[in-house]
Amino acid sequence: MRAGNLMIVQGGGPTAVFNAGLASVIAEAAREPGMGKIFGARSGTKGLVEGDVTELTALSAEELATLRESPGAALGSSRFSPTDDEMQRMVGHLRRLDVRRLVFIGGNGTMRGAQLVSDVCRAADFEVQVIGVPKTVDNDIAVTDRCPGYASAARYIAQSTRDLGMDLRGLPQPVTVLETMGRSVGWLAAASTLAKSAEDDAPHLVYLPETPFRKDQFLSALDNLVRQQGWAVVVVSEGARDGDGSMVYAMSDPSHMDPLKRPMTGGVGQFLAGMVGENLKIRCRSERPGLLGRSSIALVSAQDRKDADLTGRAAVQALLAGETEKMVSLLPLGDVRERELVPLSEVAGHEKTIPAEWLTDGPLAVTEAFRKYAAPLVGELFNYCAPFPRNT
Repeated sequence: MRAGNLMIVQGGGPTAVFNAGLASVIAEAAREPGMGKIFGARSGTKGLVEGDVTELTALSAEELATLRESPGAALGSSRFSPTDDEMQRMVGHLRRLDVRRLVFIGGNGTMRGAQLVSDVCRAADFEVQVIGVPKTVDNDIAVTDRCPGYASAARYIAQSTRDLGMDLRGLPQPVTVLETMGRSVGWLAAASTLAKSAEDDAPHLVYLPETPFRKDQFLSALDNLVRQQGWAVVVVSEGARDGDGSMVYAMSDPSHMDPLKRPMTGGVGQFLAGMVGENLKIRCRSERPGLLGRSSIALVSAQDRKDADLTGRAAVQALLAGETEKMVSLLPLGDVRERELVPLSEVAGHEKTIPAEWLTDGPLAVTEAFRKYAAPLVGELFNYCAPFPRNT
């Protein structure tokens, strides 16, 4: 393939280490004279279609260091589904800029988009290389052990669950429901179980999309807990589903649809709090970190930042090796190879849920196997004092 310039695209929801991955791609590409100019598409695929790009070639070491420590998406991101005509416009912009290499950093939708861009360019007889870099707090990208972005968001949820438990111990409230992100997978909600070090620690009940939510069982278990210890913390994924696969709660107003026409998730915590009050006559609050759970740089995971850097550098190395239509896949911790390349065709359109063997009917929803997987990714949590015992 003839030499050309590089285009970087950020797509989907931001994470605490989204920009760390972007910085590593830029830094690695800048070290390679054969990489040409480095461009970034503003607002994801939408920027490719509209020719809205910025040049990143001359960023200083100080600017890259700041970028690496910044949450969000410095290039801007989007969930944009282009038409056929818009894809042809995109090819025209790539030709004009002589872009022959593209790196897409994002989740499932972005990996599908990367494959589509490669297909459209091939059909237009415009030769490009396309490499994907996984990124999502949901941890649901197939054929990779973990996704940069997940560990930091999981650490936020685990620590927040522990913090919430300490608050309720101090001024006992009967029940609080903590809602996590995760449209159709429970990786984040399951991470709350890392907060538990003693039997009466939070969380006490956890509900994931992978296992059916049953109202009667929920109310009975919660009622027993409150009777026994006077308080309880419930953690629920925003995508929790009932026995027939329907979401326990979803916004139906068309104004709350996302750009891909999917109903906006969120609100199940408040919905369950209302259910508790109505059925058990117990005071119940709900908490919803929402976007704070994926944007907190204060609780960033060291392993997560390392993974973002590794995948970004590996993407550039793959391009230099002549690879295309591949995604950088992280291998389990301890594997000396650290990462490998997998075909985008094995990623696009697939979703990784929590393995069935890691699920349980117990109150915490996941087994010790999940916690052994997640704990090294999340890293150390802050430990707190135990409640003072009653004098005898």
